[in-house]
Amino acid sequence: MKTIARSLVIAMLCYLPQAHAILEGVSYSATRVMRIDGTEFVTRVNHAPHMERISGVIGGLELTLILRSDRNVVWQLIPFMSMYGEADISEMDTPDNIQILSREEVGNERINDEVVIKYRAEFLTRGGTRHAGFYWENPAGVHVRSEFPFIGRDGTEKKVELELRDLQVGAQPTTLFEVPAGFTKIDVDLASLLPI
Repeated sequence: MKTIARSLVIAMLCYLPQAHAILEGVSYSATRVMRIDGTEFVTRVNHAPHMERISGVIGGLELTLILRSDRNVVWQLIPFMSMYGEADISEMDTPDNIQILSREEVGNERINDEVVIKYRAEFLTRGGTRHAGFYWENPAGVHVRSEFPFIGRDGTEKKVELELRDLQVGAQPTTLFEVPAGFTKIDVDLASLLPI
């Protein structure tokens, strides 16, 4: 169970640092590459307004995280065991309560053979903390790349970089954002595992 707990923490990292990116109102699927201080994680993401599904193999285990900001809940699926954990996120910084205070256009760049606009932005968390960073937005309104600092539970600042590859803009099946039938809920305190 220790391996699963550690994997849950890493999976949560795939969601938490990119909160501002989920503010997009565009639905899509993509491969998400995340780098935290040089360590890289590759996951598959399905995004719809107020909902996100992140899947990947972490620590040798296939895991899926479903964020439902509209319900203030996050589910961690463990497919090989047909089990899931649940956490209340109503007191956490989530995409629906991260505010963009300001943004300034920096210029145009080319990412994945597409001209995108780079922005410098300042964000405000639920707790009143301000963060500054950059994001690159494509013509469809998707943040295809972002860079910003993230303060971990240990109080140290880490650099987070996110990049979307193989982007497919379009409606996502609603079933992707629900716990599958036949999964058993287990008593795992996901909130206590979060690195914030």
